[in-house]
Amino acid sequence: MEVKKDENSFLENMKEEVKQNIKEEETEEDILKKRISSHPLYGLLLHSHLNCLKVCSGDVDSPEIMNTADDLSLTKLSLHSDISPEASSSELDQFMEAYCTSLRELKEAMEKPLMETHRFVDAVYNQLNDIVMSSSP
Repeated sequence: MEVKKDENSFLENMKEEVKQNIKEEETEEDILKKRISSHPLYGLLLHSHLNCLKVCSGDVDSPEIMNTADDLSLTKLSLHSDISPEASSSELDQFMEAYCTSLRELKEAMEKPLMETHRFVDAVYNQLNDIVMSSSP
């Protein structure tokens, strides 16, 4: 009977330790989320992510127009605009900058085939239009 009590108390202690570890992990995760969402590059990160989603969804009238808008917004939200040289050395700063750059490069890579397709369709449309115009009296 004594063995079962020791076993039960051991199990209870283990459960409490697991619960405590889970709470600590959750608070660390919450702290990290707050640090990321308050980071100076967070707006640029969201902007870059949304642009990737727009390209994927086809929710873009013209990729060239989107590139121009991106260039303007990236000028305003430049990677080094609000960051002092001392603050840019942290791992989070480096991660945020690398992630923003990766998203921008991904968007450009996704846009390239779309722009080629638009050019091809425009060329075919123009050729068909020329054929129709030349055959009409």
